[in-house]
Amino acid sequence: MITFFRNIFSSKIGLFLTMCFVALIAIAFASADVTGTGAFGGVTGSGTAATVGDSKLTTSELNQSVNNAFRAEQRENTGLDLKTYVEGGGFDSILDRLVNSFVIADFGNKYGMTAGKRLVDGEIASIPSFQGADGQFSEENFRRALQQQGIKEQQLRDDFTRNLLADQLLPVAGFGASVPQKLVTPYASLLLEARQGQVAIIPSAAFVENVKPADAALAAFYSKNGSRYTIPERRSISYALFSKERFNETVKPTDKEIEGQYNLDKAKYAASETRNIDQVILPTEAAAKALADKVGGGMSISAAAESVGLSSAEMGSVSKTELAGTTSQAVANAVFSAPSGDVTEPAQSALGWHIAKINDIRTVPAQSLEQVRAQIVAELSRDKIDEALAELTVKMEDEFAAGSSLTDVAEAEELKIESTPMLLANGQNPQDPNYRPIPEMQRILPVAFQLDDDSDPQVVEIIPGQQYAIMAVSEIAVAAPPPLNSIKELVARDYILEQGSQKAKVVADNIVKQVSGGASLSKAMADAKVRLPAIETVRSTRAELARQSQQGNVPPPLTLMFSMAEGTAKSLKAPQNQGWFVVNLNNIDRGDASERADLLSATSGQFKQVFGNEYTEQFINAMKADVGVEKNEDALTALRNQLTGRTR
Repeated sequence: MITFFRNIFSSKIGLFLTMCFVALIAIAFASADVTGTGAFGGVTGSGTAATVGDSKLTTSELNQSVNNAFRAEQRENTGLDLKTYVEGGGFDSILDRLVNSFVIADFGNKYGMTAGKRLVDGEIASIPSFQGADGQFSEENFRRALQQQGIKEQQLRDDFTRNLLADQLLPVAGFGASVPQKLVTPYASLLLEARQGQVAIIPSAAFVENVKPADAALAAFYSKNGSRYTIPERRSISYALFSKERFNETVKPTDKEIEGQYNLDKAKYAASETRNIDQVILPTEAAAKALADKVGGGMSISAAAESVGLSSAEMGSVSKTELAGTTSQAVANAVFSAPSGDVTEPAQSALGWHIAKINDIRTVPAQSLEQVRAQIVAELSRDKIDEALAELTVKMEDEFAAGSSLTDVAEAEELKIESTPMLLANGQNPQDPNYRPIPEMQRILPVAFQLDDDSDPQVVEIIPGQQYAIMAVSEIAVAAPPPLNSIKELVARDYILEQGSQKAKVVADNIVKQVSGGASLSKAMADAKVRLPAIETVRSTRAELARQSQQGNVPPPLTLMFSMAEGTAKSLKAPQNQGWFVVNLNNIDRGDASERADLLSATSGQFKQVFGNEYTEQFINAMKADVGVEKNEDALTALRNQLTGRTR
């Protein structure tokens, strides 16, 4: 149902802008591997793309955002190129998002709204790419990610600030949107509407002639339809894997380091004592003494407490230091000077006067260096190996930046270089459908497909703090159709099918004409004088259409049937030149949801979301009018041309 109503209202561009204004951050750091460069060609300086109130969106920021968004989209659609992405609306979409985010921030600042530094720090620390192996924020990872993405820290902070201001402003605009029932009922009734019709297929194969097509005809067809056979960009990658295990035998703590760590943690290995107690807190010392006497006389501490309208608290096992921290030193001294089974003398804390029953005493003897040596060695070895691995990756990055090749670094570190065949961005090998890349390629490929052909080799984190790879792109094959001779049989098949499809269209159009003139579909099919498949009767509801649409498997003739007038016939081309459908809509059974509370409620909820988005969009437009927005069309045109490769 959601998809159905989304389609109903999809004619209004930009309806769902809400909360989408920091796509730069989500794309660059959350869903992308931050070890890539993410850059394409040159950047159009730092000119102004748009002025929003007192702020300026630079062409550099816009260029970077478009490239990051394109790379994220390309991972889902490996055949996508930057020119197609830009001309398909990607550039304008990112521009609108960034302008809107600047508008919201300027509007919020203008009227005294802020996002404090600590709040921004918290957002930054939550980004997984900025965290170390322990799950905590890593300054080293943070700086490396910023450097490799070419993003300044202040730019990142500004992006988060704008997002946080949007979180404060936008939800209010669409909250509580209401919808009149007279508007809800007709649309809810649509889901109950049922349609019945007939579908016939006029297959291209029925008109295929068993004649080999001429080479000239094939060449002309291939030239016209070359994009149909285009193989997306492919890359061959050279790489070498290494992990922390390489240091297991070479990195060991010295006796001096072991002894030093033991001395540093001496308190940890010293003798310790914990006591399990129940306590009661009373307002005066006299009351505490009286209660202690009752317990000393044989009454349980809980019963004694209840006798004066109080209750005892089970403290469990606590050390003296812990107890002093939660009560007072006097209370801790009293508890840890009494023997097991006794009641303590009253002692005062900020909460009152304490008495406690000592239930159990547990002592742990001191541990010598030799007793804990193995534990200390394991801890120090782990830390030293982690440090050695981090130092190695930094060293490799420095060597690559200084001009060393992948082979140079691999030989110096005794790593074995492996190479892949020419792969698509998703890891498939067009020349070998059975090829399966190693699991580590899931992390390597996104980085490899971000690099230019002259980029330095890269260090790629495979498993955080555990496994890494050094890699370089060996060869790049740009997206292009293969030579005609290598796919001549495929092209010939497609050519023959297209010729058959053209003839099938003539027959389909004639059948539609006859049915529209009053003939039955079966008679019109018979008059075609061609052996055709049997007619299929179809009946469905809009609710079923919506469910199938959500699953992405709606038959095209069914979609057409729900856009036709009753008693009409239409033709529809089948996918991949397989033929033509003829759809004849016989009957429409109108639905009535006036008594269906469930449908009315669900439809109302969908409308509220749509209305809320509309209110949010209008609020953003009002903010634009308030702060003022001016786009630099010359700079925007220049950047578009740069991204698409145009000269003007």
